[in-house]
Amino acid sequence: MSRKFSFTVPYSVPVEELHRALVDDAVWQARFAAAETATIELSHPNGPDSITLHMTETPGKDKVPGLVRKVLKSDLVLERTDTWQPLQGETAKGSFTGNTTGITTEMAGTYELRPTAEGSEIEVVGTVKVKVPLVGGAIEPLAEQLHQRVLNSERKFIENWFASAAG
Repeated sequence: MSRKFSFTVPYSVPVEELHRALVDDAVWQARFAAAETATIELSHPNGPDSITLHMTETPGKDKVPGLVRKVLKSDLVLERTDTWQPLQGETAKGSFTGNTTGITTEMAGTYELRPTAEGSEIEVVGTVKVKVPLVGGAIEPLAEQLHQRVLNSERKFIENWFASAAG
């Protein structure tokens, strides 16, 4: 059984500027520059003003919840692929997929970037499925929370990126 989820990530940055950052290789390279256990591959198969990001991370055992550590078969490796399409008017569509090794997890969904009175927001809608007998349903909310924490961390990084560029 899979778990559906949705949440929004608010930004203080206008849509056009945020989209420009989301499809900019330099932003993502800077974001991952200090990440010792993470890698990123960037491509633009859908042309300019779009991007595909493939990210992997091997979190330290101290970063893995106890419930997950108990059912791991090998090292936990997180993989995520995001795509962003060109801006269409004041919105842009994206998608994400994610999976793990060490425990069978699948995540997929969509992004929608749109304007707000304060700047912009990304609406995230998706599903997560953890294929572990008995405890998979208990791990699914943890996977959703992790995705939300990662996107909020990216929001902080991007907003700081803009603040540094302005200063």
